[in-house]
Amino acid sequence: MEKSKIETYLGFCIRARKIVFGAEEVEQKKKGVFLIIADESLGTSSQKLVAKAQEKFACPLIKATAGTLGERLHRIGVKTVAITDKNLALAIVGETANDTQFKLYSGGTN
Repeated sequence: MEKSKIETYLGFCIRARKIVFGAEEVEQKKKGVFLIIADESLGTSSQKLVAKAQEKFACPLIKATAGTLGERLHRIGVKTVAITDKNLALAIVGETANDTQFKLYSGGTN
């Protein structure tokens, strides 16, 4: 199976250490978040943390179909990530139109 561009960009983020894993870690960041990606199977308390972080950083929020995010990251338990590189975040947002498993849920101002 061929990798999608979003999976490739997420791999770049991991190698460049421009990604934060987990809803609590995302919410604790002080600044520098340009994109949040959350799995649809995220629990209600974590969804609240993600919504709070999305408002705080005024960044886009992408929802992934259930189980897709952890599968694409090759980290099964991960359901929320934040991208801390602006260019990679813009590239991922641009590719959501081409990937049916990711959809832009809410746009940001950055």
